[in-house]
This record gives sequence, structure tokens and C-alpha cells, in this order.
Amino acid sequence: MEKHKKLQWPRSVRFLLLGCAVYFLLDFPIRYTAAYNFPDCVGIKSFLPFTCGLFFGPAAVAGAAMSTVFTAFVCGTGPAECLAEILCVLLAGMGSWLCWFGIYRNGHVRLEHIRDVGIYTAMVVGLSVLCGGVIEALLGRDMILPTVGILGSTGLLVGLPVNILLGGIFCVTPVLPPFSREEGGISFELTQQDASPGAVNEAIEEEALGKKMPIKRVFEIENCLEELYIRIRRKLPEARVCGRVELGSTISMRIWVDGEKYNPFLREADEDEMDLLSLKLLRHRALRASWSYSDGQNMIRVVV
Repeated sequence: MEKHKKLQWPRSVRFLLLGCAVYFLLDFPIRYTAAYNFPDCVGIKSFLPFTCGLFFGPAAVAGAAMSTVFTAFVCGTGPAECLAEILCVLLAGMGSWLCWFGIYRNGHVRLEHIRDVGIYTAMVVGLSVLCGGVIEALLGRDMILPTVGILGSTGLLVGLPVNILLGGIFCVTPVLPPFSREEGGISFELTQQDASPGAVNEAIEEEALGKKMPIKRVFEIENCLEELYIRIRRKLPEARVCGRVELGSTISMRIWVDGEKYNPFLREADEDEMDLLSLKLLRHRALRASWSYSDGQNMIRVVV
């Protein structure tokens, strides 16, 4: 289970480059054309550090901060404004990373309920005030209210929909700080000696009983696990299968499978009608499902 918990270097480098590239694309055209009269350290790009912090972690935040240096050099921005922007990016990004997962230690970034949106709003406003203080201290201008207005509006009007899209639709797995891991939930590991995930299902039922969760939803995640395990074992019979099930307002399951690239949600050429029916049932039961492959590991997520 250690492999997927650690910040893997190849993944971190990709996130660093992603944060750098996206921030540059949002920043450079507007700064180069002088499209507005505010300081260069705030703008439409200001929502990105919050999103980087919630989903992609310190590497993406660092990438966004690095982008400010390159853009400042190209556009001739003064060192004070460049430093103010770097500090604001780091403060907003790392602050959101630590604040959110300090509250939601289960690692969820859903923004599904009013409480979630309220916490996100308070976090954005609070960090915007701190960023305004940094800008005011470095540039000698009264910038707290304008900064709160710009960072707050972009963080809510742009960042909130983007974060809902990433967490709810694309099911992006966030990069978690060390203190946010192993908080509740059911972790498991299955090898080729395990003919079925029966022991895991028993653990799920036991925890669900304690939380008084609807038995129908428990059966749905158990059926998803069984169907996925059958499909994985058929394609990758010797692979190590690790996973984690978390029971809350929704039931989410993440599975990590070592080995060759394999998407269990796609039909294989040699599958018959019964296999196709099994695949349709799996897709029907899952409220959201996603698959990705990175560093020799298949990553599967199902939410019911």
C-alpha cells in the first residue's frame, strides 16, 4: 500500500509542469496586453492556486509560483511585484492544501453540500485577506480590499465550478498531506491466492452497520468490487490489488492494480455476452467511475 501513498517523483514533476503551464497560459496574455489596471500579481489566474492546492498539491503550487518568475522576466515586471505574486501563490495554494485537508482528513474534495461550499468560501476569503496584506506590505498600496475582491471572486466564480468538475465529474484523486492519510475507511490487499473479495465485503458490512447506512448502497459497492475483481483477475491474474473503501455521504472505493495498463470499464475483444452484461451492471451501479494509469499502476475509482 505504500506505493500509492507517497508523493511519487514522476507524478510530482508532471504536476509541477502542469501548474507552471496552466498558470502561464492564464497569466501571460493578459499581463502582456495590459488588459487591466490592477497589479500584475492578481487577475483571472488567481483561482488556480486554490485549485492546485485542493487537487494537485505542493508540486503544482510550486509550478505556478515558478511561472510567475518567467512571466515577470518576459514582461519586465518589477521585483517587488514578482515577489508579492510568488508569496500570494504559495500562500493561497499551500494554505488551501493544509486548511482543507486539516478539516476533511478523509481526503475528499466534493463540494456537494452547503457546508462544504461554506468552508471553501471562508477559506478563500481568509487566504485572500492574507494575500492582500502581503501585497500591501511589499507594494505600499492599500490592496487588502481589492485583493479580497479579485481573489475571492475568481476563487468562487471560476474556482468553485472547476473544483466541482474535477472532484465530482472527473473524480480526480487529490494529493494529500501526511496528516490526512489513514483516517478511517477500510484498506485491503488481495493477491492471486484470494479467489474473491469476501473478507473485504464482510469488513464493509460491519462498518456500514455501525454507521447505519442503507444496505442497498452497501450491496452496490460490494457488487462493484466483486465485478471489478473478477475482471482484473481475468486480465491480470498475478497482479497485486490494493484498495480503500470510505463510507460517508457517498461510498467511494479506490483500487490500485500493479502491472500492465488495463481499463476494466472497457469491453475486451474476447468477451462474450455474459461479460458484457456484467460490464453494463457495473456501469449502472456506479454513480461515478474513473480509471487512469501512471507509473506502472492502474488506478480505479468508483462512487455509489
